[in-house]
Amino acid sequence: MNIKKLVLGNISVNCYLVLSEDFAIVIDPGYYCENIVEFLNENKDKSRLILLTHGHFDHIGGAKQISAETGVKIGIGENDAPYLKSPTFNLSGNFGIPIKPFEADFKYKDGEKIKIGNETIKAIETPGHTKGSVCYLIGDNLFCGDTLFFEGYGRTDFPGGDMEEMKKSFYKITTLFDKETVLFPGHGEDTTIAHEIENNPLGYFSAI
Repeated sequence: MNIKKLVLGNISVNCYLVLSEDFAIVIDPGYYCENIVEFLNENKDKSRLILLTHGHFDHIGGAKQISAETGVKIGIGENDAPYLKSPTFNLSGNFGIPIKPFEADFKYKDGEKIKIGNETIKAIETPGHTKGSVCYLIGDNLFCGDTLFFEGYGRTDFPGGDMEEMKKSFYKITTLFDKETVLFPGHGEDTTIAHEIENNPLGYFSAI
């Protein structure tokens, strides 16, 4: 499995292109990018999917147009699906970046297994940054959006955010998966669960 990171937009959001012999997945296309369209069109012979970790504008902004141009369907956590139609919750109104409301094709429940090609992806609901943020486990890799960063975590003061839920989500991630699981966050560099247990401020909070 090959993972390529694109850094998009002036907020530097991480968009991931995940490719195997039988699937091609795009995670968090926050801005329209021809490279993403090319990636999906070049892999029409594979199972394809667009996954959104949460509903903020910088993670969803390019999804609808990319889907329309490629025919690839969009999935998001069920509790963040309403964000796709709300400028207040997806923050596009706050930042003056208009996003035309749209619907996801799939709305995932916590723990839901997503079959694509020969791979089974697991959706893990991790509220805190938003009401229904979701992490996606693909192989030994966890794509965690803005739930966790390298030695940090997503803001909880936006609509739908909740610091207590964020603490619970940190505990959930760090106890549910192997410590060597690689974390691919929505911003910044990659990290591991082991590193975050030792160095993330949420580790202190969750121990209280």
